Amino acid sequence: MNDNRRVINAKPTKELFIYMLVRDIPLIRAIVDLVDNSVDGATRLQSNENYEGLWIKIFTSKDFFRIEDNCGGITVKDAEEYAFKFGRANDAEATPKSIGRFGIGMKRAFFKIGQKFKVESTTHNSEFLISEDVEEWKKKDEWTFEFSQIQEYDNNKSSETGTKILIEKLHESVSEDLRLDNFLSQLKQELTIAYTLKLKKGLSISINNEMIRPTSLNFRTSDKIKVAKFEKEYKYFGSHEIDTPVHVSLYAGVSDRNLNEGGWYVFCNERMVLEADQTEITGWGTKNGFPKYHADFAFFRGYAFFESNDAAYLPWTTTKTGIDYDSPIYKSIKQEIYKLTASILIFLRKMAEEKSRVERGEISESLLEQAYDQTSVHSIFEADTSTTFEIPEQSEIPPRQRRANIQYSKPIEEIELVKELLNLSSNKDVGETTFDYYLNNEG
Repeated sequence: MNDNRRVINAKPTKELFIYMLVRDIPLIRAIVDLVDNSVDGATRLQSNENYEGLWIKIFTSKDFFRIEDNCGGITVKDAEEYAFKFGRANDAEATPKSIGRFGIGMKRAFFKIGQKFKVESTTHNSEFLISEDVEEWKKKDEWTFEFSQIQEYDNNKSSETGTKILIEKLHESVSEDLRLDNFLSQLKQELTIAYTLKLKKGLSISINNEMIRPTSLNFRTSDKIKVAKFEKEYKYFGSHEIDTPVHVSLYAGVSDRNLNEGGWYVFCNERMVLEADQTEITGWGTKNGFPKYHADFAFFRGYAFFESNDAAYLPWTTTKTGIDYDSPIYKSIKQEIYKLTASILIFLRKMAEEKSRVERGEISESLLEQAYDQTSVHSIFEADTSTTFEIPEQSEIPPRQRRANIQYSKPIEEIELVKELLNLSSNKDVGETTFDYYLNNEG
């Protein structure tokens, strides 16, 4: 019997690996992944959640893409053992409340954007430089990156810490996109959506020296109209207990009427993954939820915050641009979202009905509309909250009169004569005016 073992080398080619890694990710998404790494660095530095003084700067042109930050840097050890690996190592130390999950975002962005990259990073006790030409790297058998420069210190030597990434030899399509004002506007919008809470807490993000401004997260409240709030900590993920619970906070209420801004906003570890959602994902137009979103509901605002020290338990998609609808945590919270939303939609429907009756002269005033008009704007975390949304005092609505149609026909010449005599323009006006005349004079 022949004992010689023969094996087949099934290691993927680098060309195939890179192609599979970048084929389904848009350029904007790849850039945001790089920003995620810087934001995680800021989170590691500022456990008190005050990001004043920390910044992330992005610079673009047709020839290069550059991102710099002062968010702590990458140590030589982390670069060697974790940061440049394809995938997150099992023994990698997790950043509490991080937004990075799989350990591929930085490398994927390099390959997506260009053919040459350089990473410089400085911490208090080390600094390094890695410079790589992707085309040359693909020719090597080794799946490694080499330090071009490296220094480690026993004592804190540098007070300026951070990371600089430069990507050159841009792919042709990337070079074209980075020259377009429309593309840069979309990128700014994506960054605004993603990092609104971090920006509000002092983190500075800019593109070509233009600052990104946060989105307002406000409610309108008063003594009569408050914000409904729900909180719960989930210690089970499906059927098994987890060491890092997921804390969920839901806020729902009313704000300024805006058709595009109404809906649910969902955050995972302060990263916005859904903005003004008006779809079935958050219950709109579902059998067990509430009606489809429409103009009467444009006052509605809902904010959902999911937080965990382990990002793997949060209910977001791998691209961090949506909700994983099958997440056990999200399935558990859906009914609470429905309950909070439903009570506010009842209020908005009743307010719309009162307003309509005022316009028709059926009632003299709308108490619900007056209650709304007396509210003032407050930031989400400063607004008065209650466990439920209480509807203020409503106007007394008289019962609607039972009505019926009257229909008869007359010669056109006679109808036109009556129109002329009564100075009317339509057949409907003729019918109603002659009916009222008879009722007032003969009835």
